[in-house]
Amino acid sequence: MKRYLKHFDLSLDFVTYSVYDCLDGTTSGRQRWTRYDTACFIAEYYKKWMLDRGFDVPSDDVLIENIRWLARNQRYKLLPIVNWICREIYYEIKNKTLEFPPIVYSDRYDNVAKKIRRIGISSMKQQCCDYIAVNACKKMLNSKIGHYQCASLKRKGQLFGKQAIETWIRTNPKKCRYVWKGDVRKFYPSVDHDMLKGLIDRDVVNEDVKYLISTLIDTYEQGLCIGSYLCQYLANYILSYAYHYVTEMLYVERRGKRIKLVNHALFYMDDLLLIGSNKKNVKMAYKMLEKYLNEKLLLTLKPTYQLFPLDSRPIDMMGYKIWTYKTTVRRRIFNNANKVFVRFKNPNNEMTLHDAQKIVSYYGYFKHSYSYKYFKKVKLDITLNKAKEMISNASKCNV
Repeated sequence: MKRYLKHFDLSLDFVTYSVYDCLDGTTSGRQRWTRYDTACFIAEYYKKWMLDRGFDVPSDDVLIENIRWLARNQRYKLLPIVNWICREIYYEIKNKTLEFPPIVYSDRYDNVAKKIRRIGISSMKQQCCDYIAVNACKKMLNSKIGHYQCASLKRKGQLFGKQAIETWIRTNPKKCRYVWKGDVRKFYPSVDHDMLKGLIDRDVVNEDVKYLISTLIDTYEQGLCIGSYLCQYLANYILSYAYHYVTEMLYVERRGKRIKLVNHALFYMDDLLLIGSNKKNVKMAYKMLEKYLNEKLLLTLKPTYQLFPLDSRPIDMMGYKIWTYKTTVRRRIFNNANKVFVRFKNPNNEMTLHDAQKIVSYYGYFKHSYSYKYFKKVKLDITLNKAKEMISNASKCNV
C-alpha cells in the first residue's frame, strides 16, 4: 500500500504560498483581494495586531473600507499584515488549535438541474486553509484521481468527457455496444465523515496535514460542503476508489485469461458511465460496483439507472446527447439558450452585461456540437460578437 506525504514539511513558507494562492485566485473573474469578506478577514487580524501594540483602533466600517481601498490601489501596504496572518495560521496548525467561524448555509435553486442545492459559504480563513490542504495533497490527488474522472478539475470538464466518449464509440464501436449510466444518490450530503477520515488516514502520513483536513471536515454540517474548494477534490478522491475498482478489478477469468467486464469507464463527479461489448458483463459490472459503493464507501446508487444498447439511443451526459454519428445539446439547455439567442436575433434589442455573459456561456455548448444550421438560423455569429465586445468593454472599465 503506497502512502503519501512521507517527506512533506508543512513550513511557514508553504502556508504563506498557499494563502497568497487563495487570495490571488479568481472568483467570478476577479481576485479575492477586493472582496468584502476578505477585507473583514484582514481587518479582524489587523485589529488584533494593533491592540497588541497599543495603537488606537478605528471603527470596523472605516477599517474595512480602508483595507478595500488599499487592496484595489496600494496592495503592497497590506502584505506585512497578510504575512503576519500566515504566521498565525501556521502556528495554529502546528499547535492543533485551529478554529473557524461556522459555515453559513443557504438553499439555492439550480436552474440547470431543476433542484434545490444546499450551498455553504465558509469564512475567508477556512478558504485559505482549503488551499493549504489541497496544495499539500496535490501529488496524492494527482496520483489517486483517475484519468477519466471529470468535473471540478483543471482541463477535465464537460468538453474533456464529451470528447473521450465520442472517441470511444466512434473509433471502436464493437467494444461499445452497451451502456450503463447511473449516479450516486445525494452524493455530497451522504458522504460519511468517519469513512472519509479513514481514507485520509490510510493514504496520508503527515500528521499536520491529517489534522488540518480532519478539522476542516468537522466543520461541514453534513457530508461534504457544496461550494468548498477542498470538497470538490475530496469528492473526486472518494470516487477514485470506485473508479480504480472498475478499471482494475472488474474482470472474469475464462480459460486462464482475464476478460474485462467493461471496456471504458467515465465518472463526471457522481454521474457514472460504463461501456462494454457484452450486456451480461456490463450488468455484472454495475452490480459489483453497486456492492462496492455500499460496503466500502457507504454510498448508494439511485434506482433510476439505465442499461441500453448504444444503437438505440444516445448517451445523455454533461449537457450533451452523444450519438454514434453526431453530438447535440441536451434539450433543456437548448431551450434555455434558444430563448436568449432568439431575443437578440434582432440587433435593435438592448443587451445587458448579464445577457452578454449568458450568450457567451451558452455558446460553448453549441460550439462543440452539430449546430451549424442553428447558428445560421439565429445569426449567432453577430450576436456573439456583440456580446463579446460588451464583456470586453465592461472588463476594461473595471480595471
